[in-house]
Amino acid sequence: MGLTPAETRARSRLLLRRAVLSRVGMDPSEDPEEELSRIEAALRRIEEGRYGICDACGAAIGAQVLLANPASALCPGCTPGDPHRPT
Repeated sequence: MGLTPAETRARSRLLLRRAVLSRVGMDPSEDPEEELSRIEAALRRIEEGRYGICDACGAAIGAQVLLANPASALCPGCTPGDPHRPT
């Protein structure tokens, strides 16, 4: 099964981010190991055909969210701290 154009772009961005983090680090306020873990999980979701599907509810995450953060695993409604999140 081939990747969609969006998955291909996301995969490229994630691989680049992983390479950068492994070489130069990142903002000291962020945990590089946690970020690398999110990147690896997103790459697995792409390979498994689950990329763009919310891990919590199964809804589509949405292109705008994935463009802003290709490692997103949750839709806006399931993101902690989202005022629109169902309780």
